[in-house]
Amino acid sequence: MRHSTGPPMNLLSLPDIAGMIILMGVLDWLRRKYRDSSVDLWMLGLMFILLEAVAVAVLRNATPYLYRASHAMALDAYVLAGVTFGWAAREDLIPGQWHLPLFLLPAVPLFIMTTLYGWGVTSTAAYLSVGIASLVLGAGYGVAFIRGSWQFRVELVVIHTIMWAPMLWMAATHQLRLLAYWGLTCLYLLVAVSFRNRVRRGRIGGLIIVTGFIVWALCFLAHPFVRSLPFYFDVDEQLWTMQKFFVIIGMLLVLLEEQTQRLVGEAMHDPLTGLPNRRLFDDRLVQAMSRAQRTGLSAAVFVVDLDNFKIINDTHGHRTGDVVLARAGDVLKTNIRSSDTLARCGGDEFSVIVNDLARPGDCDRIAEMLRAAVASVELPYGAPSTMRGSVGYALYPDDVSSPAELCELADVRMYKDKRRNRLAGSEAGLASAKAEVPTGPLPRFPPGLKPG
Repeated sequence: MRHSTGPPMNLLSLPDIAGMIILMGVLDWLRRKYRDSSVDLWMLGLMFILLEAVAVAVLRNATPYLYRASHAMALDAYVLAGVTFGWAAREDLIPGQWHLPLFLLPAVPLFIMTTLYGWGVTSTAAYLSVGIASLVLGAGYGVAFIRGSWQFRVELVVIHTIMWAPMLWMAATHQLRLLAYWGLTCLYLLVAVSFRNRVRRGRIGGLIIVTGFIVWALCFLAHPFVRSLPFYFDVDEQLWTMQKFFVIIGMLLVLLEEQTQRLVGEAMHDPLTGLPNRRLFDDRLVQAMSRAQRTGLSAAVFVVDLDNFKIINDTHGHRTGDVVLARAGDVLKTNIRSSDTLARCGGDEFSVIVNDLARPGDCDRIAEMLRAAVASVELPYGAPSTMRGSVGYALYPDDVSSPAELCELADVRMYKDKRRNRLAGSEAGLASAKAEVPTGPLPRFPPGLKPG
């Protein structure tokens, strides 16, 4: 542990502790403000790091017993913080790869070893027994119980061996300080790897977090070799504080980036159905038209209107109407391709962008499919037996050449289809009424009664 004969703890360590508490307070305020529960694990990990800072403050110029206790507490806090941060990164992990056992397998025996080293235990047999047990059990667990490909199982065994084989050699040669800090180095490198997907997504916060954990791991690695150098006392506190604030600032940036992304998503989607709204639809339409220009294929816009939705809304209330709209959005979404876009552009109207149409005649088939999808929407009790949908479409570049004209033409054709549906509904109702009119001779009234 970074123990030196320097100034008292109240002069050297209090700024470190105060800075940690302030930044943790900011992180907690942001978590509460944006109601983000994913930061809870980060807060727990930072609590362990704060515990380490307090332990280091206590061990300076402490009695031998108190020094050993605080030394073990500081090293164990590092282990617990590493596991907690690794757990917090699970949301970034690829399914079946780099999951939780990668942190727990080395963490438990490493916790035992750092505790032994912190308390000043020098028995080589104790360290060897813990290391051998961890190496055997970890390799066996990776082969026998980890679900996934054999490649991943081999990778897990290799990583576990790279960590523990040198530690066994260090234990056998009685290099106990190097053993403890090598274990912490490997653990924090694994934590850095676990945040790699945030870097892949181009997030600056993730890059700062990964950088912080890599610097942290390098500090653990270098500490046993440089702690006795005279110049190291001058940079000791600054060096160990730097990576902590790297990680905290990275976490703050990640939280703000995720909140910004969430707000952008909400601004681009309909809150009721979760579908893209008009703003995102317009952007996707421009992309679809550009794609059609590159590929030489066609793109089409379909407008779907729920004909008898107003009756449902007026009869059963807006809450029931919202349920029907959400169901209609779900049904329509299951009937289009993932490469196409379904949007709710307002009211009871949905719009669909269909890409890569090879034959313009496919539009009629798609229109019939959309009408059938609307007709399959489950309606509340007492509503009309089925939902009817009017559909209109326009084709790019066959019909028009601009996004606004494409939507306008599809809308005009949708209203033509709606008028046809109304006419067909009126004729069907008239035919039904005619069918109920009795034919043949008029019925005779009983004696004494007159038609009223």
